[in-house]
Amino acid sequence: AIGRSELIMRVLGQVYHLGCFSCCEGDEFVLKEGQLLCRGDYEKEREMLAAISPAPTESGNLSDLALSLK
Repeated sequence: AIGRSELIMRVLGQVYHLGCFSCCEGDEFVLKEGQLLCRGDYEKEREMLAAISPAPTESGNLSDLALSLK
């Protein structure tokens, strides 16, 4: 729950704690299957999954949405 006095960030109609954007100081994040990830963590996850996946993967998932706060 988000308290009335807490700082928030609104993204695509959703409300997040401002702390959810503290993973890195970068301005880019990805909304993946409803989960908010900083761009760096998203790329790390993709690389890890590509390394263990027996099938070749595409360069991205159309359901993933990359956004910039710039």
